[in-house]
Amino acid sequence: MRTLLCAAIVFAACAPGDTRSSAGPAQKYAGTWDGRSYRSASDTGIPWRIVTAVVQDGSLRGTMTYTSVTAPPVPIRARDVSDSAVVNEFGPYHSLAANADVVTTATGRLRGDSLNGTFEMRPAAGGNVMMTGTFRSKRVAP
Repeated sequence: MRTLLCAAIVFAACAPGDTRSSAGPAQKYAGTWDGRSYRSASDTGIPWRIVTAVVQDGSLRGTMTYTSVTAPPVPIRARDVSDSAVVNEFGPYHSLAANADVVTTATGRLRGDSLNGTFEMRPAAGGNVMMTGTFRSKRVAP
């Protein structure tokens, strides 16, 4: 009986399921985030929604969709993740604001359920920064 109980415990511990504890700090950024990007202090912002998850290899991945216009989802890959900050790479995608194919790097700082930071956009083919700005977001679902 004791052997059966020990085997059941080991099996349960090794079974796939909730990987939150093994995801490290990336799990802090998983979920659904609603936010806005601002190109200047007077800008009213472009609204968007990001949905991210920790995938099988432990990395954070997701998509961004614009909530005010029809456009394809933008792929997101976390490049650096810590307990208090994340660096995401978006794209390549066609930016409506820049009217060009771009890749965007965003650095966000986590405070509670808010993730705020800065972004810079470059041509997808490489080159100099063509747009910078800030963003603000709130987690709306885990």
